[in-house]
Amino acid sequence: MNGEMKVGLFVLVGSILFGTAVFLLGDFSFQSYYPVYAEFKDVAGLPDRATVKLSGVEVGKIKNIAIKDDKVIVQLAIREGVKIFRDARFLVGATSMIGSKFLQVDQGTPAAGKIKPGDTVKGDDSLSLDRALSRAVNSLDALVGDIRGEGRLARDLNEILSNLREVTGNVNELVSNTQPHAERVMERLDSITARLDSMMGKTELIVDKVNSGEGVAGALISDQKMKNDVSSAINNLRDASASVKEALGRVGGFRTYIKWDYKYEPLAHDSKNNLGIKIYPREGRYYYLGGANLINTRDSVKGTDYENLNTIDANLGWEAGAFDLYAGVIHGSGGSGLRWKPFYHNSKWDRISVLVEATEFTRNRKIKDRHFNDPRYDAGVDVAFNKYLSAGVRLNDIAETKRVNYTTRLVFEDKDIAYLFGFAALGSLKK
Repeated sequence: MNGEMKVGLFVLVGSILFGTAVFLLGDFSFQSYYPVYAEFKDVAGLPDRATVKLSGVEVGKIKNIAIKDDKVIVQLAIREGVKIFRDARFLVGATSMIGSKFLQVDQGTPAAGKIKPGDTVKGDDSLSLDRALSRAVNSLDALVGDIRGEGRLARDLNEILSNLREVTGNVNELVSNTQPHAERVMERLDSITARLDSMMGKTELIVDKVNSGEGVAGALISDQKMKNDVSSAINNLRDASASVKEALGRVGGFRTYIKWDYKYEPLAHDSKNNLGIKIYPREGRYYYLGGANLINTRDSVKGTDYENLNTIDANLGWEAGAFDLYAGVIHGSGGSGLRWKPFYHNSKWDRISVLVEATEFTRNRKIKDRHFNDPRYDAGVDVAFNKYLSAGVRLNDIAETKRVNYTTRLVFEDKDIAYLFGFAALGSLKK
């Protein structure tokens, strides 16, 4: 083989190797593809030529990524024969926390129809892992700052405690002013009850003597008709005494409590109040009436708030052991709730209670440009420090907005209002 043939053979082999390398490293393939365009607001570092995976299986590649106005347009090359349905989700995925990124397609349903070549679909702008970690770290730093007393939470708690001290002082003053009157009323009721018991005992003794014909009374009514009339009159007197005693029992049997709830919602940067009265006509049953989400609507809005403001609560409740079930009007809408003490029989932990509420079962409306069509479900946990003060955390509207609220509750008994309801109940007795 002469030199020219060697040179020619070397050039031929080099050309073949070069072409093969260009083919392998470049974007060349004998397979047919069809284009699909996906719109994103942020592709979170998705590179060109990244793979496209449908339900975890590689079905194509990214041909191009370009910015158009305020959107990012990603051109996909999908292998011929691969069916993607119109309700499929397009989002940026990653092989691991620090691995390479790819375009993930979660397959839809056949009923939605197939995506055609050249169609444009909406991408899912999910938060990338690195940004989520960064946001979590920032939130943790903010929480630590709040706990140390450097943030809004600490200031709000200080404000709450200041308000509680002021309210507690007012409550103590109110109780001290009304206590002497309440004690005098109770002493008077005890005296009247004792006299009624004595009268009923003497009445029964007289009836016995009349029935047996003893003494002057027995002689005067030796006639059977007169005897029956006198006996009937005395029995009526005894029944009347029992009715009066029952009425006095109702006067002293009512219990009433004034309840104030303070709620702070961090996302709305706002606080609200619930204020009402809880009435126990007898043990295990109560009525509650009050205002809910009370706020001055003229105050400037610092954040987005989806709550129904300045509404009412009107509930009928039953208490049985560890359970407190109530139903009626909750935040201006029909609903029901359950409060449960999971450690009811443990004296150390029985101050913890769990709350669930369900309201607005037929909700279908817009609130501040956001459509709500799911019922409202709330859940929370409360811890009672004593019989007057408790605090907790609630997650409101779980099916829609998932807003966290921090709550503080103050409850105190008002005996004067209880006596008022007790005397009002006298009208319900049969005459």
